[in-house]
Amino acid sequence: MTRTIIFVSHTGEISGAELVMLQLMRLAHEQGFTVTLACPEGPLRDRARASVDFETVTLPTLSLRGEGGLARVLAILEVAKNWRIAGRIIASRAQSASSTVIVNSLFALPVIRLGRVPQRATWLVHDTLSSTKQRIVVRIAKPGIRRAVAVSGPTSLPVLSLGIPTSVSRLGVVVPTEVTEVRSPARRVVGIIGSLTPWKGHLVLMDAIARTVDVQLEIAGLPFPGDEMYAQVLRERAQQSDLAGRVTFLGYVDSLATIKRWDIAISASTSPEAGPLVALEAMSIGVPVVGTDLGGTSELLGDGAGSLVEPSDSVELAAEITRLLEDGSARSELSRIGRRKVEDRYDIQKNLPALLKELIDG
Repeated sequence: MTRTIIFVSHTGEISGAELVMLQLMRLAHEQGFTVTLACPEGPLRDRARASVDFETVTLPTLSLRGEGGLARVLAILEVAKNWRIAGRIIASRAQSASSTVIVNSLFALPVIRLGRVPQRATWLVHDTLSSTKQRIVVRIAKPGIRRAVAVSGPTSLPVLSLGIPTSVSRLGVVVPTEVTEVRSPARRVVGIIGSLTPWKGHLVLMDAIARTVDVQLEIAGLPFPGDEMYAQVLRERAQQSDLAGRVTFLGYVDSLATIKRWDIAISASTSPEAGPLVALEAMSIGVPVVGTDLGGTSELLGDGAGSLVEPSDSVELAAEITRLLEDGSARSELSRIGRRKVEDRYDIQKNLPALLKELIDG
């Protein structure tokens, strides 16, 4: 009997977590599994269909979209209702003992409990739990979670503390043959790639750039639905006198082609990330990375593979950017150690099959 894997996402948008899920879906298909994607409408479903024409199941909206006041209360009630609806949809697809349900996102977890999915689900943990809201969602969903697989050590710890059996299986990226040359003197261009959402720390980074001399900042990425006002705040900040003419918004980009132009890649998140893929991509091609000393970023950049700074500290971030731009040998050392760490521990050819096996059989 062919085994079926049902991947569940709370969003139809695409960020790092969804890209990992798509990679896992393709690999599972290649290994002979029947693969289904269950998520709300959005680019994610279109990408899945374009990839291998996977079966897709449409779920209602499972998360808030930046509402406030009374609208937020009503939206919470709507999401709770949608969790139940989505749960029934998933349960109807997962009746067979040969079905495995993998939940790819925190805010889809309650779907499994409320839908009384027979085999429960494996949770692929992309979120380093750091807020009361996140923990409440996990406690609601806990009876529906069979086990969890975290993508970094720091990400596993809060899940284990909630009494959920949890293992660690690292993410990976393609390791290109060529390494980007560390330019000296530097072109003085730094950049950040990711969804335009507040916890990614763009405003902290912009304040840091304002404290530097002649440094250009490139911001790549688009806002998630509900974060459009934040994107506008970023554009208004870029027009202020201390940054005017120094910030470029790139929108959606090919990440590797873009990172190659930079002297330094920045991960400025103010909340802990599980394992920022963009940092791994930069390391894989030898571009130095500066990141905040939180969660999986600390694990990725530790042991000299990158430079770690305190979160939300624009003064320290500015000083470290300036130091590295003026010290080509320091950037070369970060480049060398970062690249070696990806080769040794984060090669997707090894890590993706290991992650899929852990999710299915662990």
